[in-house]
Amino acid sequence: MAGAAKDVGRLTLATVLGYELTVQLLPPPSELTGALTALLVTQASLRGSFRVGMARVGSVLTGILVALVVSIFVGLHWWSLAVVVTAALLVARVLQLGEAGLEVAISAMLILGSAGVEAAAQTRFLATVIGTFVGIVLPLLLPRRVHTTDLTGSLQRIALRLRSIYRDAAAFLSVNPVDGRAVNQWLESLRAIPPLVARAEQTLDDADDLQRFNTRQIFQADIVPLLRGGLDTLERSVLATRQALLLMRPDADADAEEPSGRAYSDDVRLQFAIVLGAMGEAIEKYDALIEAEVLGGVKEAEVELTDALAAVRAARFDLSSVMIADPSQDELWVRRGSLLAVIDQVIAELDLDQYLNARDSWRASQIGRVLPAGSIGPRIRSPWGLVAQRRLRERAARAREEHPEGSHEVSSDETTVLMPAVEPPTGETAARPGASTDVEPGDQIQA
Repeated sequence: MAGAAKDVGRLTLATVLGYELTVQLLPPPSELTGALTALLVTQASLRGSFRVGMARVGSVLTGILVALVVSIFVGLHWWSLAVVVTAALLVARVLQLGEAGLEVAISAMLILGSAGVEAAAQTRFLATVIGTFVGIVLPLLLPRRVHTTDLTGSLQRIALRLRSIYRDAAAFLSVNPVDGRAVNQWLESLRAIPPLVARAEQTLDDADDLQRFNTRQIFQADIVPLLRGGLDTLERSVLATRQALLLMRPDADADAEEPSGRAYSDDVRLQFAIVLGAMGEAIEKYDALIEAEVLGGVKEAEVELTDALAAVRAARFDLSSVMIADPSQDELWVRRGSLLAVIDQVIAELDLDQYLNARDSWRASQIGRVLPAGSIGPRIRSPWGLVAQRRLRERAARAREEHPEGSHEVSSDETTVLMPAVEPPTGETAARPGASTDVEPGDQIQA
């Protein structure tokens, strides 16, 4: 609600500024072409990401210019209206604006209908230019903010949905044998997660564009890469969970009136319920760790995730032990082995060391920037500080490339320190970045 009120204020301010600048800079008679152009262009630039907003600004401006040319040399007729609307819709189709393409035609129609015959062509053109300038500059001076809670909330919804599936399955299997209909219900609930993943990806893409050109958040840390890594982990966990559910489903008809049979013994079923409950808890703690990374309380969240993963590993070990001790149905071992492999895959996705490697690399790239919980290292308070930080990082990276036997680290006081050679990563395991997450003034920034 507050965001909508701020957008209304920006649109109103843009309209008034467009009108006042037109009155002050252009000779009479006064008209609303500049104010209307400012309103339309501001609306286009405020909606969606910066990239999409600029595309809409270009399309709206094109529609306005087409209507302006037609109104100056032809005037308003049924066939001139048809020409303007057709040209505007074609421009929208070329720019692939989708549903927003109607904005181009509407903008052109409003300009065509509001242009008075008493206004000179030069005056109306200059009024359009003034309105366009106001519509582009005002959103840059008063941009929309990237709200951290909106970004973390998109991941939280996915984690909560996945956790609820694990908990429902654990509660069911703790008192009931494996049932095909129940497994199908869990699979149906799981199918609702990919659309949430797609919307979260779109939210992160929009936030990336907004923050990249946001003058109000120039010193704030870019949390999009961190959240994108968490989103990828959750997405892979969803795929592994689907595979686990498919392996759980009995071979008999899932729509049968009676349960499809005790494919697993009671001991295996009960232990598997414990594993599912522990996995749901680990998913919740993983999401809490990502949220704590940008809001505070990281150490406590790390401990909780470590404990949750230890519980999953212990439950998984007990499950394998129970399976080995149950030789009654040896033909199920192929399925059982695959099920254990899927559990191991989820555990590997939530691995804390893997997350910390990615987190440290991200924090090293955000040194000096501000998070809601505080700054990462000594805070950078000027645009020149950002430029200097980037130059130091680039120089350190070049030094490592030029001196693979032991690169020279470039520090803030223009001194260099010989660093030991970095061992090349083997396989898929990369060396953990050496940049500290708690940087004090005078400390050195590692490449």
